[in-house]
Amino acid sequence: MRTSGQLLWRTTGLLSFLSFLLFATGFVLAMNPQQIAPAKTSTPSPAEQTAPLPAQGVQKVVALGDSLTRGAGDANGQGYAGLVRQALEKKLGKPITFSNLAINGQESTDLVKQMSQSQVKTLLSEADLVLFTIGGNDMFRQTGGLYTIDKEKLAAATKELTANYEEIIRQIRAVNKQATIVYTTLYNPFGDTEASVDTIQPVLDWNYTASEIASKYPHVIVVPTYDLFVNKEQSYLYTDHFHPNTAGYQRIAERVIQALE
Repeated sequence: MRTSGQLLWRTTGLLSFLSFLLFATGFVLAMNPQQIAPAKTSTPSPAEQTAPLPAQGVQKVVALGDSLTRGAGDANGQGYAGLVRQALEKKLGKPITFSNLAINGQESTDLVKQMSQSQVKTLLSEADLVLFTIGGNDMFRQTGGLYTIDKEKLAAATKELTANYEEIIRQIRAVNKQATIVYTTLYNPFGDTEASVDTIQPVLDWNYTASEIASKYPHVIVVPTYDLFVNKEQSYLYTDHFHPNTAGYQRIAERVIQALE
């Protein structure tokens, strides 16, 4: 009987001690929840990348890049950049200065050269917001025929794009330290074609690289668009099966506006 009593007391004491440890641990974690949060990766999340716009609102916007920023395929001629401009003007309640310098068919090497022009530098130096797209022509022109990809050319083009992309951001920052820069990443226009096997991974890899490079510079937002078009190519691509249609550009614009809020 005495042995059973001692065992009971020991068991009760042990349970009390474990309950105390559980309570203490819960209390500490409640006070400091970061202790159970996953470790941060080298690539920042969208929330970490976002940069506040000027308190007085955006006054001047400069758009750079290729046909996506130009708005090719949009029946309304706006493109995502024009739609973003409209949304900002509505929020501000007055017109803003908008300079769309994008050129249809432009590759990253062409954009680097364009940015050396004195007028472009002046516009960039005065901008509150810089929007740009680049890379689609660099990568997707490396075709060996209809919906076929030359992998060696694609790899070489991606390597050159990587260097040019960082140079573009560097040049913007050289003339303007404060403007928010928004780069819109690539979707895959070949996702529903036989070229999907050769293009899905390169596009995803590039988008990751673009985010990684952007994270080294202040006030740069990288906006993902890949998911907007996956399995929806017929709904959101233009008849050329390369550029977005009006609805596709609307989805991109909404994503950009969301990132700026």
